[in-house]
Amino acid sequence: MTSHIKLYGSKSNRFEQIKENYAKQLGYEPSNPEVVGLLMASYETDRPQPMRQSTTNTRFR
Repeated sequence: MTSHIKLYGSKSNRFEQIKENYAKQLGYEPSNPEVVGLLMASYETDRPQPMRQSTTNTRFR
């Protein structure tokens, strides 16, 4: 199974900031899928997390 996402505007900018932070920590530039994997690994699934309502336009494709 393969999933594809596109980030626009501030979400894209935030992803690049996160990627740069990981690059500093790791000592190399991680791939986009590696960054997503690291983010998913840090997400706690044993407790329900409240969903924040976005005030920005979200595109679904």
